[in-house]
Amino acid sequence: MRKKQSTTTIGGPTARRAVGVALAAGFLTLAVAAPQPALALTAAPTATTTKSAPTTESVTATTPGTATPATPAATATTVPSPVGTWSVTTQESDHPASTGTLFFYADHTLRLEAHPGPDGKPVFVGTGEWHSGYGGTLHYEFTHPLPGTRTGTAYVELDGVLTSSTGFSACGLTKRVYDDGGTETVTIVMTGTKTT
Repeated sequence: MRKKQSTTTIGGPTARRAVGVALAAGFLTLAVAAPQPALALTAAPTATTTKSAPTTESVTATTPGTATPATPAATATTVPSPVGTWSVTTQESDHPASTGTLFFYADHTLRLEAHPGPDGKPVFVGTGEWHSGYGGTLHYEFTHPLPGTRTGTAYVELDGVLTSSTGFSACGLTKRVYDDGGTETVTIVMTGTKTT
């Protein structure tokens, strides 16, 4: 005769409740413990990402991988300007060197007083305009009357560079247009020293 298999339930209702409570307690422990690292991960960046007002301070790299803050004065580039009064020496290819005074004005106009006569006054006055470029380069042009027996007008264009805050050198061409209809072009070199 076949034996009747017994179906035994391990633990009664009390044991099942204890297991359920233990499981529930473990779940609660896991539920409470699990979010804590996530809270810690999300809380830390909030403290470090505080927004502040934009800064205008520049950063200058000194060696690869490092950077140091620099003040605006340290990074600003001073652009040389020719504005002022200059004592100039001019050499045209067919004339001896002469001296004069060149005035560069802030409105980009200029005035040249050249060839002082015996009374100290200039033999002629030229007027024109100037423009500065990158790295202290300079372009200027002017016209002046041609003194002497063969009268006319000289048209002068020079390109140069400010060699310092008180010096420049330039070279170019002078086109002479005479009243009698003749023309000629000669080279011109000018150097200057700033006086005021």
